[in-house]
Amino acid sequence: MVFRGKKLQKKLHALKTRRHLLRDSRVRWIAALTLLLVFLVAAIHSVESASNERFRSVWDSIYWAVVTLATVGYGDITPQGSAGRLLAIPFIITGVVLMSYMTATIASILTATRIREGRGLQKISLQRHVVVCGSNTHIFRVIGGIISSAGRAVPDIVLINTRSESENIALIDRFPETNIRFVNGDYTVEATLRRAAVDKAAAVIILSDPGQEGTARPDDRTLIASLAIRSLSRQVEICAELLDSANEVHLRRAGVDQMVFSGEFSGFLLSSSVMTPGITQALREIMRTDRGGCIQRRDFPREMVGRTFHEAVREYMDLEGVILLGVITERKTFNMEDLLRGDNSTIDDFIRRTFEEAGRSLEVEAKGRLTVSINPGKDYRITENDNAVVLSPSRKEEPA
Repeated sequence: MVFRGKKLQKKLHALKTRRHLLRDSRVRWIAALTLLLVFLVAAIHSVESASNERFRSVWDSIYWAVVTLATVGYGDITPQGSAGRLLAIPFIITGVVLMSYMTATIASILTATRIREGRGLQKISLQRHVVVCGSNTHIFRVIGGIISSAGRAVPDIVLINTRSESENIALIDRFPETNIRFVNGDYTVEATLRRAAVDKAAAVIILSDPGQEGTARPDDRTLIASLAIRSLSRQVEICAELLDSANEVHLRRAGVDQMVFSGEFSGFLLSSSVMTPGITQALREIMRTDRGGCIQRRDFPREMVGRTFHEAVREYMDLEGVILLGVITERKTFNMEDLLRGDNSTIDDFIRRTFEEAGRSLEVEAKGRLTVSINPGKDYRITENDNAVVLSPSRKEEPA
């Protein structure tokens, strides 16, 4: 019943699209002029084919019509009889009108599309991009961190916020080498998320944002946005900025994968600046992205699996000059394909067919929790599920 309902929705959507096209006056004019041209070509072929050998074939008549409409005028095929020339006159006039009308229509559509893109109202057509929902004082560092952490393969970035067009353009101009688009609207609304193609995104970052009026509770908006995003995609990675740690359990239930608590390390940094001078500056230097050095997650080389953490530290330093800080362990995703290998092939085929009709993968749409171990010990052995946490060297500032 669910699959039939989805097919019915697709048919209704196609029917609405056809009705919308038929109601468009531009479409009706183009269709009417095209039908008139087809009638004139058929009439010219009918009167010319009897006496003009150049019009013996239907394809010859079509060739003449295309050359005439394109205003090329090779002259290798021309009507010879009075009736054919008489019919060619309205054909040429109608063709000029049709081509001019189509050119103006296409130009207006492209112009309207550019205007909508500039205002953040156009639907985004991207895949595997990163969506940043909301805006606050951290947005510049967030975008800079995405670019720095990505290395050479910087993803496309889509911003969703209610900032003015000039503010978003100024933000985009600060990162000229990155493809950044923006969608104007409330990121808690599903229609806005669809315009940003959240269902095709690789990751979504939700910033703490009190809304356009500035009166809403940011954590409540983050929760609503998380539920809306999960309703559109079960695969996308969601990372959210949280103000109140008491709301963590609610965001976990809403499907948020990673959470960053605003001000979580403020107390430690303030006390360290007094009790252990230099630690605060060291951490700030590690977290800076404008000098090239930053903490990154990398895949361990296959030949490094099974070796100790101590050996991995030395090899990373010798080969790449980076410091191995720790490991991230991620549990493998459960895959139903591994179970569909029994003797009952009829049931297996039914399950596969059911998933294909639903447009879903046999891979279960649930992610395992991450376990991070900083300096797990020199005897810790690298496994297939581990990823490296490395600190890349920073660029040296050139003297003024």
